Amino acid sequence: MQRPNSKQSSQRFAASRSRISHDLKRYLNIRSVSSPKFASDGKHLIFLANMTGVPQIWMTEAEPDVLNRSMELLSVDSEERVGFVECALSKDLIVYGVDTGGNERYQINVIENKGKHFKRITNNPKVIHEFGSFSRDEHKLSYSSNFRDQTFFDVYIQDLESDTNAGELVYQSNETNVPIEWSPDQASLLFRTIYAPFNHDLFLLELSSLKARRILEHKGDAVFDYATFSKDGRFVFCISNVEREFSELVKIGVNDERLDSIHSEGASEIELLRQSPDGKLLAFAVNSGGFSKIRILKSDSAADGEPKEVKLPIDSVVLDLAWSVDSSKLTFTLTSSILNTNVWIYDIEKDLLAQITKISTSGIDESSFLPSQIWKYKSFDGLEISSFLFLPKDQRENYPLLVLLHGGPESQFRPTFNPLIQYFLHLGFAVGVPNFRGSTGYGRTFTHLDDVRNRMNTVKDVESFIVNLRGRSDLQGKIDFGKIAAWGGSYGGFMVLACLYANPDLWAAGVDIVGIANFVTFLRNTGPWRRKLRIAEYGDPDKDNEFLSSISPVTNAEKIRAPLFVIHGANDPRVPLEEAEQITSTLERLGRRVHLMKFDAEGHGLHKIKDRIEGYSQALAFLLDCLEVPAL
Repeated sequence: MQRPNSKQSSQRFAASRSRISHDLKRYLNIRSVSSPKFASDGKHLIFLANMTGVPQIWMTEAEPDVLNRSMELLSVDSEERVGFVECALSKDLIVYGVDTGGNERYQINVIENKGKHFKRITNNPKVIHEFGSFSRDEHKLSYSSNFRDQTFFDVYIQDLESDTNAGELVYQSNETNVPIEWSPDQASLLFRTIYAPFNHDLFLLELSSLKARRILEHKGDAVFDYATFSKDGRFVFCISNVEREFSELVKIGVNDERLDSIHSEGASEIELLRQSPDGKLLAFAVNSGGFSKIRILKSDSAADGEPKEVKLPIDSVVLDLAWSVDSSKLTFTLTSSILNTNVWIYDIEKDLLAQITKISTSGIDESSFLPSQIWKYKSFDGLEISSFLFLPKDQRENYPLLVLLHGGPESQFRPTFNPLIQYFLHLGFAVGVPNFRGSTGYGRTFTHLDDVRNRMNTVKDVESFIVNLRGRSDLQGKIDFGKIAAWGGSYGGFMVLACLYANPDLWAAGVDIVGIANFVTFLRNTGPWRRKLRIAEYGDPDKDNEFLSSISPVTNAEKIRAPLFVIHGANDPRVPLEEAEQITSTLERLGRRVHLMKFDAEGHGLHKIKDRIEGYSQALAFLLDCLEVPAL
């Protein structure tokens, strides 16, 4: 492939960037919603939406047949994102968290009377605060904080009537401790201790003595998610994979350490458990190959009790679940690769499902959105890998291929609506997304196949994805395998860099967003509260120094020949900016084509709409120039 001279490249890059920025703005202005909750009056829904450019708290009517539905902005921190929101059951009280410039040091605030009264619960911008729950009488709330030591999270209780921002420290240990829920009699507080991403314990803290006890001894690693007390306080319901391959719905005896499975979905993972306020029903979602199902089960059902399935309008993904105060309705967000995220309500008695919000698609015809195809292939060692493939709508030949690499790595690409993918398709890219080993959603064993010394097998999974794609007869002539680019963020950013150096002849360009370039410096410099959890996944920078150095992209930078575009936030607490600077300066010294785009008011990724438009438009113009693909 003959490369244009630098002047031609610069002119074409500038023209493409201007054109792309204009068109991409429409796609990225397709807003999204999340975290819907019923307000205490039962007549309104509270949720997060990025209408202003960053997630904020909004309110709308909860009735499905309201004409000319209004949406009212409630939060007062319009320049910074709201990271979480919860509503009280018995009073008009909303608690939420806000950070600054993407630094993830969330401060807890409350608003009352539909946003008319505001109060800060915490006010220490150097400390992270994570909300736990309201007390049963809703006079107090619990939260965790790393105030005592940046490395660890302790449990605090705050009296909502207090005039101070100083919560009461009720439990501390040199671990990550997360409060969950008060017992029905308010005498105890359930909390979770996280030792590693997939190794948890549940503890009960007696508030009179401040003594804690583990409620279930177990062998090996186990997760305990969405734990909640039964109405009588005798049991804790939760989602767990204790001594199981796939997560199930279980109940644990608070006093007898007995664990019983309530419901299993076989080779599918259960997620998003929520108990109704009256304690009679359990709603949960099932992750089946990336798609969701919602089921509702009576909490007193035996292990063989049959749950009721909520019939969803399309193969889709459910992102949140929450009950109405009277336990008659369920709200959630629903999305698919062709359906942007909106809030829905399911009325249990009427068996009626209704869409509540209708978030604009920014003037883009919804029929132009293209669906994903699930495709499974065999990797280099025979392991089956699940992936998603998107193809452009037109019938022309030789699409360039963009391979998206998800972060985590304890994560999973799921067919949610992604305006960036839809714009890639609009530009004429085919898009492939392999859920390489280490991804969640496919069982305990699969999730651990990339641990420490097996790290580079994930890169081989990506190479196998392309090899198998080349072998598909239905794609012959449709994809130009000489024009393949990699795009990924966070761990996916590492994957981009690793793929570029591991098989340099395969790739024509890469986009690394907040990616890891040097595992040793990353593990030493990441936020201290994260270090222990990341060491469990990647290895110890002292004990495994030689290995971690050997697989780090900066160590192998001389093998990278494809042009690289790097995006990073200056406030990133997870992957410090130094990682981007290391790979950029190293490649520059080697004479490679590389560009670093830094955002001073962003953290781990781009969260503000204006920054997403600016960063992604430049990255795409860079790709089009490197691949010699004309912009539409």
